[in-house]
Amino acid sequence: MDDNNKRIVKNTIYLYIRMLVIMALSFFTTRVVLDKLGSADYGINNLVGGFVAMFAVLNSILQSSTNRFIALHLGKGDKELSRVTFSTSFALHLIIALIIVVCLEIGGLWLLNSKLNIDPDRMWAAQWVFHIAVFTVFWQVTQTPFSATVTAHEHFNMYAVMSIYDTITKLLILYLLVVIPFDKLVAYAFLQMAVSFTSVWIYRAYCLKKFEECSLSLKIDKPLAKEMLKFSGWGVFGHLITVINVQGNSILLNIFYNTVMNAARGLAQTVSYTIAQFIAGFLTAAQPQLVKYWGAEDKKRFNRLIFNATQYTLFLVALIGIPVVLEIDYVLGLWLTEVPPYTTQFVQITVICSIIYRSNTLVDQGINAAGYVKQLNLMSTPIYLLSIPLVYMALKYGWGPVVAYWFASIPALLSFFSNLWILSHYTGFPGGKFFLHVFIKNLGLILVSMIIPFAIQTQMEQGAIRFFIVCGLAEICTVAVLYKFGLNDDGRQMVKEKILGKVIKKFRK
Repeated sequence: MDDNNKRIVKNTIYLYIRMLVIMALSFFTTRVVLDKLGSADYGINNLVGGFVAMFAVLNSILQSSTNRFIALHLGKGDKELSRVTFSTSFALHLIIALIIVVCLEIGGLWLLNSKLNIDPDRMWAAQWVFHIAVFTVFWQVTQTPFSATVTAHEHFNMYAVMSIYDTITKLLILYLLVVIPFDKLVAYAFLQMAVSFTSVWIYRAYCLKKFEECSLSLKIDKPLAKEMLKFSGWGVFGHLITVINVQGNSILLNIFYNTVMNAARGLAQTVSYTIAQFIAGFLTAAQPQLVKYWGAEDKKRFNRLIFNATQYTLFLVALIGIPVVLEIDYVLGLWLTEVPPYTTQFVQITVICSIIYRSNTLVDQGINAAGYVKQLNLMSTPIYLLSIPLVYMALKYGWGPVVAYWFASIPALLSFFSNLWILSHYTGFPGGKFFLHVFIKNLGLILVSMIIPFAIQTQMEQGAIRFFIVCGLAEICTVAVLYKFGLNDDGRQMVKEKILGKVIKKFRK
């Protein structure tokens, strides 16, 4: 293996170690934090933190362009240009961070005090969480150029080291959260801020020491700044709408109910994040291949990759999702000491809707690879804004949070249809065939896979024995049905290579 391939393998290992550490820690910390804060305060933390993060979307204006231009100019070996690029990026991010702070401290604080449904006795704590979150976001936004530089130099071991640091500090937070006599919510916010602030300055100290282009200069190269802003383009629009959709629904749930409902939604999003991380590596690897095939005008391979990769993705989603849907009550009982109302239903809906989201992922990547980003963001992305009026209608007419949660998923399905049309119209992709032979077919087979484990579940009392039997049967049925009837020859080969191949190698060792 040559040095370049060795480096790629090593970096991949570093990144996956980081991902696994983060996922494991996320589930553990969620349990402890929910237990110590309680559902109401946990919901406040999610609501206020998410609301502040919504304004941080402004950072996306430069995030992608910063990563690109720093890596590009480092690749050219022009040290002076690299220094100018970094200082320009740092100055622009500082401006964006200040704009975020001003917007939040004026408009955000007004919304917090006058519109959100928070217990008056806990409003002072929510205000502290708000100000702390604003401070944290400020430092995180200005951190982007430093993170981009670490990535550009391929010092991925730094991410692994910082993951260990994050693990240690977050475990320390959990310990302090248990023993400190102060208000738990405010203390938790302060401790999170301290960890984030310390992490930011460790990164900066590392960059300032290791990379000569890094500095705290505020010198702006106007032509370069204009080019960086121009590069960001339509992606910002799409990202902004996505964030508004997610946080807008959280705010509506809070206005019509309370922070406990936000706690349930936060837990469902944790599960969604876990599913996404489980398949993220594979989807990331597929994207450059799509670009390659499109650039080579190899539409046959381009289309086939979208078909096969989506089939494989749905296969993985079903492996995780079916056991979760069937045994979510037992899982939540093991995971959490206090389960907020509606958490079960929210998690089940989230898992079911993951089938729609993951069916759309490769279609979306195909549109980006073909270069029709403008069409995607003008036609498909705004559909997600329908979620807010739909959720509002459900809550306004008293149809309940479960119906509202289902309504929030309707735009995802509509966007899926829109994306299929865009890809079919502009590239000649067989959208109708994809819908029938991949989406509808696999959805039906997933339902078939649930029949036997569901029948067994209804005949047994909840407990560890039922959990293992039902989950075991779910995995067997899912693999048997989807592998035999859902995957084509290419899809089966993909499963053999990526799953069975790894297992065989381990046994051989």
